[in-house]
Formats: sequence, structure tokens, C-alpha cells
Amino acid sequence: MKKESVSLKKVVLLAGALCAYWIGSGFATGQEVLQFFTANGTKGIIAALIFLVLMSTFTFILYGIGQKKKFDNPYDVFEYYCGKVLGQVYIWFSVVLVYCIFVVMLAGGGATIYQYYGIPTYIGTGAIALLALGTALLGVEKLIDIIGVIGPIKIVFVAIIGIYGIITLLGQPTLLSEASRLMPTLGFKSASSNWAWSGALYAFLALMVSIPFQVDCGASAGSLKEARTAGFVGTVAFTIAIISLIIGELVYYELIVGQQVPTLAIANYISPVLGLIFSVLIVISIYSAVASFLLMVVRKFAADKTKKFNIIATALTAIGMFFGGVLPFDKLVNILFPLAGYSAIAFAGFMIYKELRGLTEKAYIEKEASKVKPSILYEDSDN
Repeated sequence: MKKESVSLKKVVLLAGALCAYWIGSGFATGQEVLQFFTANGTKGIIAALIFLVLMSTFTFILYGIGQKKKFDNPYDVFEYYCGKVLGQVYIWFSVVLVYCIFVVMLAGGGATIYQYYGIPTYIGTGAIALLALGTALLGVEKLIDIIGVIGPIKIVFVAIIGIYGIITLLGQPTLLSEASRLMPTLGFKSASSNWAWSGALYAFLALMVSIPFQVDCGASAGSLKEARTAGFVGTVAFTIAIISLIIGELVYYELIVGQQVPTLAIANYISPVLGLIFSVLIVISIYSAVASFLLMVVRKFAADKTKKFNIIATALTAIGMFFGGVLPFDKLVNILFPLAGYSAIAFAGFMIYKELRGLTEKAYIEKEASKVKPSILYEDSDN
């Protein structure tokens, strides 16, 4: 059997692309982690581990199937797992959902720029939208190259907040228990009343919004082993970022009450210089995710780098700029993101069922083949 090659550079690039895709405005601003994890206190850390277990399974499957099948259109994966009719339902639901979250991310970008720079929200939203449009027009392969580099940088800077939180805890070890006790009384929105379900729901959210993208990333890998390794590494790195933010938000809980962008408030408290750097990083995070989401939506209707693609991308960007500049960001996150998580549960069931059935059939075929081979050898020896 030929040994599958694995390129470390490619693994980092594809893992980084996945992180960059997931770290959009909801995550980079701290709202996602706050509502899905931190609002549950220290139990949010355990919820993050639940996310890791579930999401590792999903990325292993999707990166792998992307490499094995190399679909002409990444949305074909829905029909592959769910059949023609239900697959089409999921395709259109996914397209609408990803576009809605594209608008949510634009709103987060505007909120970030307004909070730190005082620039009107609609101007910040418009600037990010135009940058994202320009990147999306370059095509999917170029986009993966760009955001694959940005992803690891995001993880490092998010981890800084967690590191400072841990340093603070060394001097005030009771902070975490105090924050856990007070969290329910501080008015933070929560994605779910159950901490374990919040972790699972976030995994389903991440799954639903990234299915076609993961398939594309898997197809870009050089081998099946490389694809699956990249998916796993990306999930682990993203989970580390989640836990870092949970610790930071719990330790500095007093700073984030009433803040649209918790991470920026914490970074600015640690150091004005870090706050400045973080404000730029958040905008870059939002820009890269917005570009990715826009490209995945438009790819449903046209091949990238075509005239049709450019027209549709421009039109959808203009619509997103308008609604992203007027809608309240934190309320959008609280309503839209849990809905996406619930919708992914059934798909995950179809996906795992088909994979398990495939493994069972493969084992049966191999078992039957092993029964035939001895008789064939015996007949040959008689000749």
C-alpha cells in the first residue's frame, strides 16, 4: 500500500483557513463565546471540550469526503448525504443561512470600528464589505491561501487574552468562582439554559455554516490523511481560542458588562497598544470571514472568477452593506446562531449514518473477499 504524503505547510494552511472561516465577527468580538460558553461560568470550559469532541468528528468526515469525492460544486455534499429532495432543501437553507450570517458579520465589523474609532457604523460596515468583495472576486483557491495565513495569527492574539487572564488569576485565584456566581445576574444573553447543550449547539452551528467550505478545503489537500489531519488540527486550535476567551471574559467580567465588543474592552484594559492592535485584528478577522462567507454563497449560483459571479457578488454585498449597518449585532447573534445550530442536528445524523453504513459495507466486502481468496489459491495449486 502506498504511503500517503502529508505536507506540514499544507496542513497549517488548511487548518488556518478553517479557523479564519470560523473566527468572524461573532467570535472575534467575543459575543459568540460569551453567549455560548462564558455565560455558563466555569462550566463553559467543559462545554468547549464537548464542542471539541463533536467538531473533530465532523471535520474528520467532511475534510475526508471532500478529498475522496472532489465534488464539482461543494454544495453537492448535501445531496450525497441526504438524497436528492432533502439535499436540495439543505442546500438552499445553507445558502440563505450563510448569507444572513454574512450580514451579521458586517454588523459586527461596523460595531467594532464604531466602538474603538468612533467612525459611524455604516462607514465601517461599508469598508469591510468592499474589502471582502475584492477578495472574493479573486476566487476560492486564492482566498484559502490568504485566510490560511490569517487564521494562525488570529489564534495567537486571542490566546493573549487568556494568558493575561491566567496571570491575573495567579494573584486572585477566587476570581473564576466569583465570576461564575455572578454571571447569571449581569444581564448577559445566553444561547441556551443548559451549559452542556450550549457546547453541543455551538458545534452544530459551526458545522452548518462551514459544510461546503470544509468540503472545498478537503478537496484542496494532497491526500486523505493530509485532509483529515488539517481538519483535526484546525478544530483543536479553534477550541484553544475558545477556552482562552472564556478565561479572559470570566476574569475581566466587570469590563464587558454592556459591551458590544467584549474582546476589545479587555484588550484595551490590558494595554492601550494591545487594544489598538486588537482592534485592527478584529477587523481583519471579520474581513476574512466575510469574504469567505460571501464567496461560498455566490458559488452556489456561479463559478468563481466569471462575469456572472462578479455581478451576483457585487449585488449581495450592496444588500449586506445596507442591512449590516442598521441591525443590532448582539440581538442578531442571539437569534440567528442558535437557529443555525439546531438545523444542523438532522444533517449530522444523516452524515454519520451514511459514514457508518459505508464502513459496515466495506467490512462485509472485505470479509467476503477473504473467504474467496483461499479457495482461489487452492484451485491454482491444483493446476
